[in-house]
Amino acid sequence: MRMVTLSIPVALALCIGAAQLSAQQPGNGTFQWYVGGHGGVMNFGMGTERDNVALGGAHLLVTARRTGLLLSAEQGFDADGAGFYTVQSSDAEGGVLSSANLGTTFSYIRKYSAVLMAFPIKGPATPFFGIGVGLLHTGGHSADDDIVKSMGSSGFGTLVGGLNFRVSHFSAFGQYQLTTGPGRRTYTQTFSDGSEVFAFGNLLSGPTHTFTAGLRFNLGNARERASGGGY
Repeated sequence: MRMVTLSIPVALALCIGAAQLSAQQPGNGTFQWYVGGHGGVMNFGMGTERDNVALGGAHLLVTARRTGLLLSAEQGFDADGAGFYTVQSSDAEGGVLSSANLGTTFSYIRKYSAVLMAFPIKGPATPFFGIGVGLLHTGGHSADDDIVKSMGSSGFGTLVGGLNFRVSHFSAFGQYQLTTGPGRRTYTQTFSDGSEVFAFGNLLSGPTHTFTAGLRFNLGNARERASGGGY
């Protein structure tokens, strides 16, 4: 939890500094494209344990008047995680031949999110919140087969909240994201003789908490404007 604790004052310092640089400027502009990068800390669960990893990512934000769409991709590095799942084999009649709990390790976690955003207040400091969905999966497994890949991947629902500041052509922000916990994954392989291998479980457990801060660069207008001249 030390990394999580350290990330909070870092994000606050970034936000305060941005406000001092641009105390009279509004937050994100209306009908604009933004791209940017961010970094922070991800807290995730494995079985009955939780751990923290540093993360980095990139995002695209398209804003309307008081709403927007946020698309992001990020990776938690040096996860050094471990998880378990169950594998059962059965004969053609459905009788269980064997059952075993298997373990594997993973070195990173990737998260992809699509979030509908709301910016209810316009001003020097713009709060925002959002709701969306995404995909979370592990990688760098010690046993990298189809079963392990399936056990390390899960969709999620997510809530986002944070504070945004305008700094010249940039937007600085601090953000917290909560994702729902993964459900049980299943994998089935059927052979020509009718026997099957059935696996279930998930390498991750519980919700994921992410604390990030970053910058967005304004790419310009997100909708067509009437131009002079022409026919």
